[in-house]
Amino acid sequence: MSPELEAKLRADYPLIFTAEPIGDPDDPDVPAVLTLCATWGFECGDGWYDLIDVLCLNLQYATKNGAPQVVARQVKEKFGGLRFYAGGPNDEQAGMIQVAASMSTRLCEVCGNRGKLVRNGWIKTRCAEHENADNE
Repeated sequence: MSPELEAKLRADYPLIFTAEPIGDPDDPDVPAVLTLCATWGFECGDGWYDLIDVLCLNLQYATKNGAPQVVARQVKEKFGGLRFYAGGPNDEQAGMIQVAASMSTRLCEVCGNRGKLVRNGWIKTRCAEHENADNE
């Protein structure tokens, strides 16, 4: 994802995309470490920005209504779909994450238009225009 879009998501959802090291609440002797999301950033294309934005909006809305605070550990593309690994979701929030992952396989990762899973060396979700695009 472009640095500009990544920065916007981090600014809009600082509690989800915290840059603070996270420790193990059950074992204070384990040192806190940065999440993969804080270290590597968003490992997916700009086309999924709106999908991730809406997911985070809904996750935070649920938190405001009593659900736990979700903290993203890693956000990436894998096998053509969005993977949003997070700590702390309840069942409702986990369902939101699963819906976003399912929707990602129908949205071009490059531009966000309607897409489909394609195999061009890797499994990616692409629209007709970007179907042969390597790793944009």
